[in-house]
Amino acid sequence: MTQREFARMLNISQATVSMALKDSPEISLKMRRHVQAYAEKVGYRPNLAGQLLRGGKSNLIGVVMPPLRYSFYAELLDHLYFFAQKKGYVLLLEDGSDQQDFPKIRQAMQAANISGLITSDPWEYASLFTPEGVPTVLLANGQNRLEPEAHLPVATIREDMYERGKTLGEYLIGRGKKNIVFAGMGNSEESRYRGVRDACEGRVGFHTINTLINTPAEGYRIAGEIIRDFRFCDTVVAHNDDMATGILSRFYKEKISVPEQFAVAGFDNIAAGEYSAPALTTIGPDFSNFAEQIINTMIELITTGKTASAEKIKWNLVERDSV
Repeated sequence: MTQREFARMLNISQATVSMALKDSPEISLKMRRHVQAYAEKVGYRPNLAGQLLRGGKSNLIGVVMPPLRYSFYAELLDHLYFFAQKKGYVLLLEDGSDQQDFPKIRQAMQAANISGLITSDPWEYASLFTPEGVPTVLLANGQNRLEPEAHLPVATIREDMYERGKTLGEYLIGRGKKNIVFAGMGNSEESRYRGVRDACEGRVGFHTINTLINTPAEGYRIAGEIIRDFRFCDTVVAHNDDMATGILSRFYKEKISVPEQFAVAGFDNIAAGEYSAPALTTIGPDFSNFAEQIINTMIELITTGKTASAEKIKWNLVERDSV
């Protein structure tokens, strides 16, 4: 259905339809809601690709993320695809794990003439592969990194991992845990690690196992180290749910009872945690709400060209049988 046909069905001008769908204040709120409700009823979608191409843009949104072997990013991307498609956009995905690839990523994004970019990298890296002036939604985890300059069309959505870590630590202490080992500390400034550590400081025993790899296989390996060196602990907090599922698998193989001998908790709230044995206690976002927030922010930046204010994502502590 064309916009002209849509207007004819409502017996209004095409210009009114266009302004209503853009939620323009130039027409009344009543008319905007009337047109939008009818569009929803008949399943009308504007030909966004044509609009963007006429304006010299594509309907592509670039996405630069860590490797999809990490379940958090794979699940987030799945939801991003869904909400982008609803808005008439297509995602162009690149792996941003190797800084040597950044010039090629920038070149690819420029060649595709992307309308916007979503990235989980800090701005000090994102600025290296983001074409100049392209609206960017930056997913920041709360670590002290360089911020984009105020005049740039960049919106920051913060994953407050420190607050999340502290909440998880407080929860575990409230459940009577006395000795906690954090498995997967990459460095002492990592936000989720600092949150758990600060919650435990001066109250319960706190120990760390360092690694830069946060996969199920690494969790499986580290579980052997926990069994050997940390039998005095009663709780394992894994850097992410991927590691936690590997730890649970090794504990099962070694006949370590969870949560009786070791409670286990993770971060991210990935789907696999619900079906592990036992089901994993975790803390993280609702992926659908998170992805919708990202896409809506991206569309606002593309539409207005203005710098958006920073937002925080909502997250939940999901209590299951592993604690």
